[in-house]
Amino acid sequence: MRKAWDALVTVLSIAVAIAVPVRLAFAVDHPLVGMPGLRVVQLLFLLDLILRFRARSKVRAGSSHSASAGEGSIWIVVDAMAALPLLWFSANAITALPLVCKVLRVARSMHVWRVSLVQWGDSLKLAFFAFWLLISAHWLACIWSTITPTYEGDGPTRYLQSIYWVIETLTTIGYGETTPVTNTQRIFALGVMLCGVAVYGYVIGNVASMLAKRDPAKAHYFESLDQLNAFIKYRRLPPEILRRIQDYYAHIWQERLGFDESHFLETLPSGLRREVEMHLKQQILRRIPIFAALPVDFIDAVALSLKPDIYVPGEYICRAGEEGDRMYFLIKGVLEVVKADGQVIGTLRDGDFFGEIALFKRQPRNASVRATEYSDVYALDRAAFEILLERHPEVAAQVRAVAERRSGG
Repeated sequence: MRKAWDALVTVLSIAVAIAVPVRLAFAVDHPLVGMPGLRVVQLLFLLDLILRFRARSKVRAGSSHSASAGEGSIWIVVDAMAALPLLWFSANAITALPLVCKVLRVARSMHVWRVSLVQWGDSLKLAFFAFWLLISAHWLACIWSTITPTYEGDGPTRYLQSIYWVIETLTTIGYGETTPVTNTQRIFALGVMLCGVAVYGYVIGNVASMLAKRDPAKAHYFESLDQLNAFIKYRRLPPEILRRIQDYYAHIWQERLGFDESHFLETLPSGLRREVEMHLKQQILRRIPIFAALPVDFIDAVALSLKPDIYVPGEYICRAGEEGDRMYFLIKGVLEVVKADGQVIGTLRDGDFFGEIALFKRQPRNASVRATEYSDVYALDRAAFEILLERHPEVAAQVRAVAERRSGG
């Protein structure tokens, strides 16, 4: 009910912002903009003022935040101006002008929409700018028609002539066929020209900003390449290493991993960051066979202990003979298991795990693991591994069986 009422008030606010200036500038006598219709709208605005004042009183009674109370006061003043009952004491068209103040409430609603529909932020920003530009052009056209009596013809013709001049001036294309003659016209034309310059700069700046932010992974990719180019100017790198770095950046761009997710998570409060990390990692862990049937509380406990990493083709995740302090889960990619003499003895794919033998038996790695393509893995360190074995013996039994089979073979 509240959302439906707000939608009705928003539509009426926009309609009044369009109709009242037309009535004042062109003396239109139409039922939609006549006094009876405007009085009904004002009654609805008065009812909206009462509802909002009651809601604000409840909020202030349950909260001591002065900032929110001050913000509410500003909008209550706007609502009160639109609800002034001047129309009931005078038939003069100028008494309907306070109704136009209600359109400022639309700006508040637009802010709420942008916050709640954040995934459409850029599109909404452009749409809202177009709305306010058209509303402003409409108001300016009504004022220009009022101070330029040389326009001839009926109301629609005079309005088209006025809006044509305003749009032409705002867009800095030209200054129309009508040259200001009186001082009032010149002052008004100067104001419109300055507004046009501001609009032009705003459009150029925001369009460029939206295009730059449209694909953060792509922007990060080119920024990384620029840093690489600056680095190789001062440090010589072998062509093979340089090629691998370029391939790596191309990979993370194509996989849309270029955006720094970890940096974003660090900006969140610890409790909220924990929930986000668990949600993201739960989906990945469910793809690993030994975790698929385990309860949610176990997945939550393991998720926070896993550390993600990416390995490029030809890179070793671990080498035979080195001390093992963690095991790995392959999320995406292909890995080769290589003996000390270079012989490939196995292949690991999505959902496989490795490195558990060194943790179980506390001995050096008995084989190397090498990426054959770009591979995403999660690492589980020794401390978390031991907690896993202690709390979930059924998982420990599965991992232990695989470890015995591999060490025996």
